[in-house]
Amino acid sequence: MLIISISYIFLILIIGIIGIIRYKWLSLPFKILTWSSFMACLLGVLSKISNTRYRNNIPVLHLECITEFVFYSVIYYYLFKSKVIKKAIIISIIIFSTSFVINAIFFQPFFKLFPTNTDLPKQVLFAIFSLLLFKEMLLYPLKINIINQSVFWFNTAMLFYATTMFFNLGLTNYLGRYIQYDDIIIYFWYLIIYLFHILIGIALLIENKKITLSDAS
Repeated sequence: MLIISISYIFLILIIGIIGIIRYKWLSLPFKILTWSSFMACLLGVLSKISNTRYRNNIPVLHLECITEFVFYSVIYYYLFKSKVIKKAIIISIIIFSTSFVINAIFFQPFFKLFPTNTDLPKQVLFAIFSLLLFKEMLLYPLKINIINQSVFWFNTAMLFYATTMFFNLGLTNYLGRYIQYDDIIIYFWYLIIYLFHILIGIALLIENKKITLSDAS
């Protein structure tokens, strides 16, 4: 398990470095995506340290929940063309952030319980954002092949992440009633985040704002 967790941290660090190397070719949302990778890397390191020293990485998981939502929601804000959806995203960030603080203080304490009350709605909102963006992509198609579009890979990553993580949390609750599930859930969780960040890496590798802008015009 140690090797898997350390290799995960190196994976997202490499993805962040890819973003930095290609920074001048990236549009604003993908520049934000690059910094989100470094944030994920930092939280991964903090989680490992917290688990090793204090046998408790719950505070880091709380931070991961809110930072993921804010970063990816802001990315979606810049990817959407619809002003209505943009306003909805801003409202969702405000409501989610407020709910996160209330939950961390009163319902699922910051140092004691995993924030399922905010993590599950987060995954639902990510899935909704993703489906809405796919719909918008159909309304405003680019001339280049869809598999050569960085937005496609990012959005696919988000839809995959949201749906599989939602399923994983449900599976955790179900298996916890009947069998010893820790290893199964942890391996499945790592599989999800590995594939998620690989898709993010593909998006950063193929993003070229000049090509996107020229094909959109």
